[in-house]
Amino acid sequence: MLSGIIVIVYRRYLATTITAISVLTCTLTSPVAAAPMHVTNLRVESVLKAWKFPVGNPDGYFDQSTRQALCAWRDLAGRNVTHSLPSIRERFMLNRAVRPKVPTRLVVGLNVNIACQVVIWIVKDKVTGEPKIRKVFEATTGMSEFPTRTGTFHIYAQRNEWQESDLYPGAMMYRPKYFNGGQAFHGSATDALIVPYPASHGCVRMLHRDIQELWYSHVGIGTMVKVYGHWS
Repeated sequence: MLSGIIVIVYRRYLATTITAISVLTCTLTSPVAAAPMHVTNLRVESVLKAWKFPVGNPDGYFDQSTRQALCAWRDLAGRNVTHSLPSIRERFMLNRAVRPKVPTRLVVGLNVNIACQVVIWIVKDKVTGEPKIRKVFEATTGMSEFPTRTGTFHIYAQRNEWQESDLYPGAMMYRPKYFNGGQAFHGSATDALIVPYPASHGCVRMLHRDIQELWYSHVGIGTMVKVYGHWS
């Protein structure tokens, strides 16, 4: 009689244990469906700004400069290069705030991305010696009739003053840095001429403050330059 009671109690204990294990297993292996976290425009802009991409003051509005920054990020991250708004996947990628590595195809120096209308400034890390992104600048390259020629060059001459173009009288260049014939990085008569599409006569137009930063940082003769991509 006593042995029968023990058997019944043991069976009930075993059944309870199996049920508990089954519930625990389901809890561990079946994730609870949850609403996806929304990565805001402001968060995307803040991450890009922290990496020194040209988004201006983060305000949650994707203006043209922010789209140029997104385009540059896609280029560096090995994604399709477009000026479109970020997808949900791209928002989550940016939310992780993992700085993209420098592709081996870029040079340590100034990289002109025609598709994005930006200049990507690459330097060597002082500690590791590895290339890293110093900053990304807005830029305007040559229009279709006067394209900025693609290829790898170096800055071979520069003028620390205003200079009038020899080819286009009245066209003023602010502190130009020449890298391929008459093509140069320079500021223009007004920053309003730096637009997010090809519009120059072949030079790479940049904002006055950005040209000043290159001068103050001693980016000069001998600095490598790569021009690549195409506008579409």
